[in-house]
Amino acid sequence: MTEHHEAVVLILDRLKTEGLEWYRGAKAEAVDVFERRISGNFSIFETGEIHTIGRKPKGSFPAKKILVMTPSGREEEAILGLWVRWDFEVDPFEFRLFLGQWSEIGGEKTFIAFRFEAPEQGDEHDYYHCQPCRNFGDRGNVPNAALVSQRFPTIPVNATNIVELTVCALMASMGHKKMKGFVRKLLRESAAASNASLAAAYARCCA
Repeated sequence: MTEHHEAVVLILDRLKTEGLEWYRGAKAEAVDVFERRISGNFSIFETGEIHTIGRKPKGSFPAKKILVMTPSGREEEAILGLWVRWDFEVDPFEFRLFLGQWSEIGGEKTFIAFRFEAPEQGDEHDYYHCQPCRNFGDRGNVPNAALVSQRFPTIPVNATNIVELTVCALMASMGHKKMKGFVRKLLRESAAASNASLAAAYARCCA
């Protein structure tokens, strides 16, 4: 496992811990919205170790399971979820991080997601980027998905590796202040503190 890969696994493991703490302590209404709106399509990734899954050079989070995150917006009935797929055995390698939000806006239930990706082969999307999407995890469209193009806009992301891409994706949902606090807290853990790529991503993206 490369240092970049290990850094992403450390970030995801911490996210999973904090997300489950939020969910288990959330108000009944928040839990209820998950059960009513999401459980028919996804369940919460709470069993199994991310470190065990993440050590494989090719893989993804379990099918139809999402890593639930602490909501950061003010929308009613908001649930924030994350899903990742990777393949480091191909050249160029593939890395896709899906960030999705289920919420109610103006009385309408809606789902919107963004796919953060490593550079792709060819000269069209050969840079770290983000695209809107109606699906989650390369599967069929999610019920109540916002009607957006899944190819445009393709937004360049200020990242040079998958650690910085992951940090940028999370900053999009957390905001700068919360992201700085999250990574600073993560860097207090022994495994994370010794990961130079994680410290570099923090210095570049969060400073």
